[in-house]
Amino acid sequence: MKTVGLVTRPNFAAGEREASRLLAFLEAKELSVQMPSHLAEKLNRSELGVPLANLQADFVVTLGGDGTTLHAARSLPTGVPIVPVNLHSFGFLSECEIGDAETLINQVLAGECEVQELTRLSIRFQKSKFPDAANEVSLFPQKQGRPPVFQIQLDEDSKFKFRGDGLAIATPTGSTGHSLSLGGPVIHPRVDAILIIAAAPLRNSMLPLVVPDTITLTLRARIKSNLVIDGELVNQIPADAPVTVRKSESPLLILRRHSSFYHRLQGKLLR
Repeated sequence: MKTVGLVTRPNFAAGEREASRLLAFLEAKELSVQMPSHLAEKLNRSELGVPLANLQADFVVTLGGDGTTLHAARSLPTGVPIVPVNLHSFGFLSECEIGDAETLINQVLAGECEVQELTRLSIRFQKSKFPDAANEVSLFPQKQGRPPVFQIQLDEDSKFKFRGDGLAIATPTGSTGHSLSLGGPVIHPRVDAILIIAAAPLRNSMLPLVVPDTITLTLRARIKSNLVIDGELVNQIPADAPVTVRKSESPLLILRRHSSFYHRLQGKLLR
């Protein structure tokens, strides 16, 4: 391994401090480092800065919470694995806390970590291809009022309709995020599935549904809606316009030690 990426969110002083410390650690190992231009400028190392979409590294260390990791995953070139380090956040995706970052990086460099492939969702609307979702894609009305009708078509043969406040399509990774707050189940990341969950459906007109990840979903709302990807990207969708969701061909790649999903589940969610 020759090049390591460092990523944290803009204007995050703690992230900048830790990035500076880890930069010195990596360069002492004679490794090349790349980082987003905003971070390179903050550290007075503008020669290391590149647009996130052009960052070429053997792996990228993200410093922050799950939002930082998901943002990096949407922006990085395909195939770059991420080492998520938690910094003052919940960080369910994180592999370690900031105090253990050097140890984890040494393990990665020694080949003691494995790449975990996590399902992402490919989302299309008309001729537009949106960034893949690692957690979920949600459809919510732009204006509050009477709950609108949502329709979900599974491949070509099955349709579900319900009235409710919104609709979320989640990956197994996303089952511990927004989907969980909507009443969905937790799904192990090795399960090949997609989760469909309605937000406050009237009269139990739609229950949480787990389907195979080979299925193509077509979503419609009878009202102008916001399409939200991983809780961050918002796109406006006209009434009755179809949005197509299927499993992406590009999984989210996370470098992990041999820690168990159940261990993280107990440590983060079941306290």
